Amino acid sequence: MRLSVAWLWAIVIVVRLAYALLAPQIDPFLRANPLHGDATQYDATAWRLASTGEYRLDKENATAPAYLYLMAGVYLFVGHEPAAVRLLNALLGLLTLWGLWRLTHQLVGERAANLALVLATFHPHLLMITGWLYTENLVLPLIVWGIYGLLFWRGGKGWAVSGVVLGLLALTRATFLPFAVLAVGWLLWRERTWRAPTLALITFLFTVLPYTLYISSQYNAFVPISLGSGYLALRANNEHADGGFSRIWEQELTIGGERKPTSEWLREDNPVARDRQAMRLALQWIKENPTQWLVLVGKKLSLTLRAFGLVHPKSRPVAQGLRFADGIYWIFLLSALYGLWRLRGEHPEFVLLILLLFGLTLLTVLLYAGGSRFILHTQPFLTLGAAGTIVALWVRIHTQSGTET
Repeated sequence: MRLSVAWLWAIVIVVRLAYALLAPQIDPFLRANPLHGDATQYDATAWRLASTGEYRLDKENATAPAYLYLMAGVYLFVGHEPAAVRLLNALLGLLTLWGLWRLTHQLVGERAANLALVLATFHPHLLMITGWLYTENLVLPLIVWGIYGLLFWRGGKGWAVSGVVLGLLALTRATFLPFAVLAVGWLLWRERTWRAPTLALITFLFTVLPYTLYISSQYNAFVPISLGSGYLALRANNEHADGGFSRIWEQELTIGGERKPTSEWLREDNPVARDRQAMRLALQWIKENPTQWLVLVGKKLSLTLRAFGLVHPKSRPVAQGLRFADGIYWIFLLSALYGLWRLRGEHPEFVLLILLLFGLTLLTVLLYAGGSRFILHTQPFLTLGAAGTIVALWVRIHTQSGTET
């Protein structure tokens, strides 16, 4: 690594570590509450696990365990100190940046890799998440290195390790279970042999199976890592939804021509049965209200394409003051998509893999809710595309100016 790049990395490391420690004073949400949103549940679960050894989930849905156990490991060593978890988040963020730099360097070159590193270091979404005790902090390095591994870790050991990384990704956020299946199919397409996808699938299954068996035994039903997809679908698809998650427990719902409180619709005592009933109700509402749902899809996409698309209605007034950033964000998105498109000739396997990831992400937004958080895992790859576009434009301008001279 050249000296200039080493200095760049030194600056990046200082910035990320400093932000992690100062986040509760800089982030407006964390100033109001250092344990913002889901962090309250994650913190309580992790501290209970560290202090008593008890793994109990307090929310309506069972949450994928990987980040919770990582937090618990921190608390086990340093005590109940959320600041220490933020420091861990910063290290995970640096691991994400390292993977992004390596990936961009391989696909586009060193100049674009350095630019991608700078853009990702100060990317508001990728930076601010460091201060929040959210699972996305572990999702980001796993998805970046998962994509990198699928592309460049070849041979039996490489395919096996890729399967483990995909398994850890699913154990961090269960919505990535379908992506593992897509990745295995992608491996079969690229390698034209059953050995690669078989090895990746076996190690993936061995990674997720122990927890799947454990959580299924707790509910006496098959639970693929996490529970709550139906509950979230109903919150995002009903007459009160506005693109994010509506507070349906405080509302009445009209489904099948009948109107009654949400608690009356979901009266099953068993959490699994209740979650499945919620999914049925969500799909039934969509079927009965196709026009209203299409309007809702537009709201979901609009919220997703905001520079700061916040799911919770009470948080959105803060984002309203940042509407000026939407134009800048749209320029970033367009340049990113163009940069990724430009790679289709030289690196078609990468573009296809990213299309699978983006397609699954879009499907998740349509079925559940829109917002910045739901596409956060795509931001490193969008940054790669934007860096490629900027470098290509820079080279073209300098080439033309040199020709004119």
